[in-house]
Amino acid sequence: MTEAEIIERLRRLFPAIGDDAAVIGDQVITTDMLIEDVDFTRATPIEFIARKSVAVNLSDLAAMGATPSFAVVALGAPKWLDIEQFMTFVASTAKNYSLEIVGGDLSRSEKLVVTVAAIGRAKRPLLRSGARVGDRLFVSRPLGASSAGLQLLQSGASLDRPDLPYAWREFSAAVMTRHLNPEPEVALGIALAGIDAVTACIDISDGLSTDLNHLCDASKVGAEVERERIPRFPDIDRAGPALGIDVRQAVLHGGEELALLFTASMRESELSTRLGRPVYAIGRIVEQRGVRLDGEPLGAGGFDHFA
Repeated sequence: MTEAEIIERLRRLFPAIGDDAAVIGDQVITTDMLIEDVDFTRATPIEFIARKSVAVNLSDLAAMGATPSFAVVALGAPKWLDIEQFMTFVASTAKNYSLEIVGGDLSRSEKLVVTVAAIGRAKRPLLRSGARVGDRLFVSRPLGASSAGLQLLQSGASLDRPDLPYAWREFSAAVMTRHLNPEPEVALGIALAGIDAVTACIDISDGLSTDLNHLCDASKVGAEVERERIPRFPDIDRAGPALGIDVRQAVLHGGEELALLFTASMRESELSTRLGRPVYAIGRIVEQRGVRLDGEPLGAGGFDHFA
């Protein structure tokens, strides 16, 4: 079964599951895990693994419009891991977002496993299920960098590429850093939750195509997306093919972007002005179910742990 099919079966046991995080009163609770040789390899610098383990949870809170408050960390630690060093990086990242680490668990493990559970607070949590027909569909920033960086890393590239022209070295370093050290949109999520015109939100963790299908399924609507309106990471169309990057895969299906994908009744210019930063309208919410890109069906082509 795919991950979506497994979750659908689990909903029969636990009907409350379904969003980026659980909502209990004004508390928003989420958990995520990173596993060696699934989400990273031993070659990945420890600093980046530690930061990402916190960032993915902060991104789930951001998608719900929640202000971070507390977290616990469970660590399955192999013998090669310097636990104190790892947790120092965790603490530094958490502090940057006013997230207090209040406990956790330690165990010996053959491979590194990091599980973080985070709690935030939101007066008006943003759900996947709130999108309405006629809403505009937005993404918070240009897409494609994380997947492009992953593709380069998987090809054996490193952050230092003296063999490449300067512009391509800059691009390569930027996309690999974006994959290794993604930035959650915490401040934006909090701001969106304060705007009544914003109706639904999800973070792009599995890819635009997959997460948009999740949002539409939860809201029982469809979406029409215009390819030319999707913002793309700078230089990806020029440098990407030359470096062997599948640009279409990166932009439409690439995961771990940690950008926000949301719906609102406001125009792009109005919402960007209200937020004091740009956001990008890429399409509309429609009544007909399913996601379409320039009129053609766009299936969920992002990462699936169980595919």
